[in-house]
Amino acid sequence: MRRGMKASLSGGLASMGAAVPYAIAAKFAHSDRPVVGLVGDGAMQMNNLAEMITVAKYWKSWADPTFVICVFNNQDLNQVTWEQRVMEGDPKFDASQSIPDIAYHKFADLIGMRGIFVDQPDRLGAA
Repeated sequence: MRRGMKASLSGGLASMGAAVPYAIAAKFAHSDRPVVGLVGDGAMQMNNLAEMITVAKYWKSWADPTFVICVFNNQDLNQVTWEQRVMEGDPKFDASQSIPDIAYHKFADLIGMRGIFVDQPDRLGAA
């Protein structure tokens, strides 16, 4: 963050599901600016995929349609991992933590937006 930039962060540690709704709110507040949201794959599966349908409904009406959601996909519910480390000393119970590997970029394509898959750090800037 640089001076003059605006951002929002949900108030609690390891909260889930706030990234896309916050990004949507930011876009409605400043439709002429690009918006970037950062979300984990667990939160994306929890409710943010549905929120992207809202984006698909409105993005063409924004002065600047740049709306980027970066999904960090490691097929793990990291909030649960963190809680289990703190409370139980680092166990991992796959049945509750391992989540499906979803092609999030294809979901964007499915709802009329553009999805980009990046799996190499040097390709992120161009994406």
